[in-house]
Amino acid sequence: MTDLFPIITLKSLISHHIALIDRSDTYTTQEFALLFLKMEDYDNFEIKKSIQIIFRDSDIIFNVGENYVILLPKTNWNGAVELLSGLCKFLDQKFTDCIVTYPDDGKSAQDMIDSLKNVVQKHYEIALEF
Repeated sequence: MTDLFPIITLKSLISHHIALIDRSDTYTTQEFALLFLKMEDYDNFEIKKSIQIIFRDSDIIFNVGENYVILLPKTNWNGAVELLSGLCKFLDQKFTDCIVTYPDDGKSAQDMIDSLKNVVQKHYEIALEF
């Protein structure tokens, strides 16, 4: 099972990931995605536990209250949408695609966080605070 990271570490880990991309000429995929999952409406503990199991060991899951932000290394927007689609089918749930990608939605950690906050506000009217 994948451990949950505190949301306070999100900016540092995004910055670190961008630095790895910038440093390496051989980094095969220069993209990564952030995915927001609104889970506060799901009381089922098994659904929340399944989410931790489903994601890859390289994915980083952040706890934001009852919700999650997932950093998906080497994943572009299409890959994130596919992963979300598979998650919806597996759990028989509907999630909105609140996805932002590097470098399309931001070239810095703060830009990525701001883009994620904007898309979550637009789709869910949730003002993320972190």
